[in-house]
Amino acid sequence: MDVRPFIPIVAIVMGVGVAFWTLYLEHQRRQLQYEERRLMIEKGMMPPPLPESVPRPLESSLRAGMMLVCLGTGLVVAALFPAIGYLARISGFVAPIVLFLGVGNLAYYFVARKR
Repeated sequence: MDVRPFIPIVAIVMGVGVAFWTLYLEHQRRQLQYEERRLMIEKGMMPPPLPESVPRPLESSLRAGMMLVCLGTGLVVAALFPAIGYLARISGFVAPIVLFLGVGNLAYYFVARKR
C-alpha cells in the first residue's frame, strides 16, 4: 500500500491538532489565573496585576531570521539537484516561503533596532 497520499492529510490533521492543543492549554492557564484572582479578592487580598503579554526580545528575531535564511538557502540548493527526486520538488516549493520568512525576520530586526 502506498502511503504517500496520506502524508498531506496527516500533516494537516497534526497541524490543526497542535494549534488546537496550544489554544486549549492557553485557555486553561488563563482560566486558572482568573480563578486564583477571584479567590484572592473573596478573601480580601489584593491580587497582583495581570502580566502583559511578553514581547519577543529583538535578538530572537535576528536568530530566527538567520536560521530561516540559512534553511531556505539550503532548500534552494537541494531543489537544484533533480537526482533527489520527490525531495527536490518539495524543496522547490517550500524554499521561497522559508527564505522570505527569514528575510522578513531580519528586516524586522533591522527596522526595530533603530527605534
